[in-house]
Amino acid sequence: MKLLITGGAGFIGSNFIYYYLHNHPENEFVCLDALTYTKYKTFAWHCQAGK
Repeated sequence: MKLLITGGAGFIGSNFIYYYLHNHPENEFVCLDALTYTKYKTFAWHCQAGK
């Protein structure tokens, strides 16, 4: 399965990604985030800036 996750660089989105990848490593995801409101820059490694 392939998921589109919006807002994945934020607190909730990044924790969801970590949880989901840990429990479903066979699946893929695309993370889309504007990276304008997040203060969790360390979690932004898995997201590309969306325009």
